[in-house]
Order: sequence, then structure tokens, then C-alpha cells
Amino acid sequence: MGDFFKDLVYAPDDVVTFPGGIPGFEDNKNYVLVQIPEYVPFEWLVCVDGTRLRFALINPLLFRPDYSPNITKEQLSELKIEKAEDVLLYAIVTIREDAAQSTANLIGPIVINRSRKLGKQIIIEDDRYSTQEKILGKS
Repeated sequence: MGDFFKDLVYAPDDVVTFPGGIPGFEDNKNYVLVQIPEYVPFEWLVCVDGTRLRFALINPLLFRPDYSPNITKEQLSELKIEKAEDVLLYAIVTIREDAAQSTANLIGPIVINRSRKLGKQIIIEDDRYSTQEKILGKS
């Protein structure tokens, strides 16, 4: 894949702030969501804090329609989420050369308040899901 993000242009209103960063990348707090038509259904969470950090994301409901992570009221409150329409839910994807081996992390969903532009990776404890959930079906 070429570097689609090298000359990324975005408006200040596009920036989603992760106040605590993302686990493992706590110093990187500001990101934009980028859609590239030829890579749908994937989206990219691109750090705009001067690093080349980026994460491939997917809406987990596209491959696990029964996905319903237990997100607490406290976690929703941290993101100032007041109504369901404000929630964007993603899973971080590990893209493999063999696409059939690509996986998504359903234990650590990315939750974004679309109206307040606040985000957080929430770690859930649920035996129904894994950190390496196959996107293209079970092997």
C-alpha cells in the first residue's frame, strides 16, 4: 500500500482526541479517521501528533453481527456519550499478507463519541471474543 497519509489534509474539527492515548501509545492523543475507497470496509485511525502511527479499523458488526461488548456506564460517561447515535464502534485489525488470516481485536474495541470527538480503547472481559478474531470466517 502506498503512503496515502503522507500529505493528509484534515480540518481541526476532524480530530478525535483520546485523552489517555491508546494502550501502548499513551503519548499519542490526537487522531483522524480516514476512509480510502479502495480499502472499504476498512478505515484508518491516523495519528496527527507528528508520528506515522496508524491503525486499520473495521466495524465489528460487519463480520460479527452478534458483537455486543459490555461497555459500562462509567466508560460511556468518560466519553461524554449520552445517546446511542453518538457511538462509533471499531475493532483494530491486524492485516495479514494472506487476507484470510487477518484478524480483529474484539477484546479491545475502539469507542468514539462522534459528536464530542472523544475516543478510547476499552478493554472488556468476555470469553465470547478474542484479540485475534478472524474477519473472513472461522478456520
